Parts: sequence; C-alpha cells; structure tokens
Amino acid sequence: MRKVFSIALTIVLMATFSFNTMAFNIPSSETAREHSQAPDHSPVITEDWDLIRVDFPHPAKNSNAVKTKTDPGYKLLGVKWKQFPVDYIINPSNSGLSEAFITETISAAAEEWDNNTDTTDLFSSGVINYTAKYGVQNFKNEISFGSYADNSTIAVTSIWYSRATKEIVEFDILFNTYYTWGDGENDPALMDLLNIATHELGHGVGMGDVYNTAYDYVTMYGYSSNGDIIKRDLAPPDIIGLEKMYGQ
Repeated sequence: MRKVFSIALTIVLMATFSFNTMAFNIPSSETAREHSQAPDHSPVITEDWDLIRVDFPHPAKNSNAVKTKTDPGYKLLGVKWKQFPVDYIINPSNSGLSEAFITETISAAAEEWDNNTDTTDLFSSGVINYTAKYGVQNFKNEISFGSYADNSTIAVTSIWYSRATKEIVEFDILFNTYYTWGDGENDPALMDLLNIATHELGHGVGMGDVYNTAYDYVTMYGYSSNGDIIKRDLAPPDIIGLEKMYGQ
C-alpha cells in the first residue's frame, strides 16, 4: 500500500513540475520582439520580457474638457533617460513634406527641450532613414508618418523602459497622415508639425499628458487642433517638470 502511494505521489510531483516549467517558459527570440504591435488605446502598459511599453495617443482638441483642481501643471512618468545625448531617426515617407523641413522642424522641437536643461544635452542631431518604423522595439528612436487606427488621434508616442532601473531605452513617434502637416503659423488649416513634435518629444524624455484646462497653454497639454502653435515653446510648468527629472 505504501509503495503504491509513493509512486502516485511521485507522478503528481513530476506533473506539477512539468506544468510550472512550461508556464514560465517565456519566449525570448528577436523575431517575437520584432512583431510586437501597438495597442490602439492609451495610456496602455504592456510588459514584454524585462521592458515595459507605454503608448500616448495625442487626441484632437476635446471641447468637453473641463478645469479641474489645482495641480502643478506637469506630470512625470517616473522614468527617464540615463545616457545622453539621445539620437533619433526620421522617416519622411508619406508626410508630403520635404526632408529639409521635417529635419529642421524636429530638430527645433528637440532644441526646445535642450535649451531648458542647462546642464544636459538631451538630444543629438537626427538622421534620415526611409526604413524607420513606428512600434517595433529595437532600441532605435524612430519618428515616422503613417495611418493610425483612430483618426481622432493626431500623433502617438510609445516609450519602452526597464522595469528594474526605470530607464527609458527607446521611444517611437508616429504622426497620423489623416491630418495635413506643415507650418500652422503660415496656414492655420494645417496641423503644425513643430507644435506636435515638441509635445511628443516630451513623452520621449519622460513627461506625461496634462488634461487640466487651466494649463491648456503648456506643451504637455493633452489636446491639440489645426493651427495650434502655442505649445511650440515650453511653458513654466513644463520646465519645472523637466528640471525635476534632469536638473537645471
């Protein structure tokens, strides 16, 4: 009787060990990483191996937004870059704009963040690469133009950071080609690339969206519309939040 019981217990323990081993057999191939897809809603957090991804769609201006309780006017994500400067790659395809205009505009957006961190150059110069894609985790900061599932979304930024160190390791930006991009100061019917790029790069360095209409003038305010250019320049709350992360 004892022998039968011992054999049965051994079989149960072996089955349990086998199940647990299979349950924690997480795939780690590069192919699997390359095929991760962007969620449609945000903020969405997904854990993939040792990295966490967060998406920030930037919606068109919401007329239903309301003024809420007083707050600092900025939001920090609690993660940041630890190695500088951060480089980025631009794919001008589908934009309807010249390489020169896009490069100069995104460079100016990056400089706006750099100019408000006296002790740190956050960004290096961008380069053009027509193979750059949005949404693929490959440790390359890629900026591109293309369609997005939700046409109310002007642009979307995704960041990846280390769960262990809280260090950002990548950001990708997609400008939605449902909108016509250009210089909103010269033509208010256009979506201003400088305005939106400055906002999206804010996510890229670790800042979140602000939805309090008392701060609708700050760069990180979460809504925009055609012809909006006020967020090209950082407002005092943006600068305070940036300094808390990277110093003055």
